[in-house]
Amino acid sequence: MPSAPGPAHPEDPYDLDFTSLVEGPASPPAPPPTPEFEENALIGANALGEDGFHVVLVRPRPGSPANHVVMIVDDDAPTAELASYFLRKAGYPTVVALGARDAARLMTRLGPPELLLLDVEMPEMGGLEFLARIRRHKRLFDTPVVLFTAHAAQSDIVRGLQAGADGYIAKPIAASALVAAVRTVLGH
Repeated sequence: MPSAPGPAHPEDPYDLDFTSLVEGPASPPAPPPTPEFEENALIGANALGEDGFHVVLVRPRPGSPANHVVMIVDDDAPTAELASYFLRKAGYPTVVALGARDAARLMTRLGPPELLLLDVEMPEMGGLEFLARIRRHKRLFDTPVVLFTAHAAQSDIVRGLQAGADGYIAKPIAASALVAAVRTVLGH
């Protein structure tokens, strides 16, 4: 008797509470960057200097998300709250998570967000590791993720693209760039 096919994503098929996002082994290292990643990173580095944001890809979503919340994941509470304030003022509902574990707990309660703004440098689990886990998760793999970071060199952008980022927003925050990036990613 043939066995049933495994899940499309390697994590626990019964992980309905998003615990696999912050538990278990680390993600394997990213492969060397392709010329396409290098080119997009160069374009992104220039865009960050001019506009304060760069969006590489708008992920098509098959159907609507569980909720229409923009989740801001940043261990620096004042920065996260400022970003939340700017987005709420522009009409986007937001929720703030002060790290990867907090984000997983919030997603357990709220479901997948419509968009994640993700800091790169966080103490418990870095943003790139968290992003790699998101891209492997069966309910989050197509969730748009924009890195929200002061690390905006071309090499940083390449690492983010390889991990699955859809774009970058440079810190310190410029309200207009933040709102424009979110509108672009969400197609508004």
